[in-house]
Amino acid sequence: MKGIQKLTGTLTLGPARHGKSAEIYNYIRVGDAFLKSVKIPGVLATLLQNGMACTLWVATIRTPTPLFFKTDIHVVYAVEVGGQVHKAIEDVSRGWTGAKWLTVISFLGVGFVTMPLFGLGVLFWINAVRLSFVELPLAMRKEPG
Repeated sequence: MKGIQKLTGTLTLGPARHGKSAEIYNYIRVGDAFLKSVKIPGVLATLLQNGMACTLWVATIRTPTPLFFKTDIHVVYAVEVGGQVHKAIEDVSRGWTGAKWLTVISFLGVGFVTMPLFGLGVLFWINAVRLSFVELPLAMRKEPG
């Protein structure tokens, strides 16, 4: 599942970790849809409660991991509650860009340190390059609705 999903139904929020500007839920369920590891910007997270009827727009971003696997990150960028759409497109874009480049720099640093370990550092460098090309879905820029 890559790209954008529009999910409508009753919301169930799993356990959350609190980040600087977002809530990161272990899982959410909206209607019949079930997503793991969902990031919701703080401005939108304050609007959501368990058991409420809502519509969420979720961007799924596939990112590389150090051992040539991929993982999906789900980010809520718009919420419709009570007939009103609330968007956090700029917050999501800014957060993604900052986190992505911080991770790229971390991969490059770890790659440099682990290079003497049978070339393990090369894996980190390759994934830093792969991650630098991952972008948010363009459809996220369109008006939710």
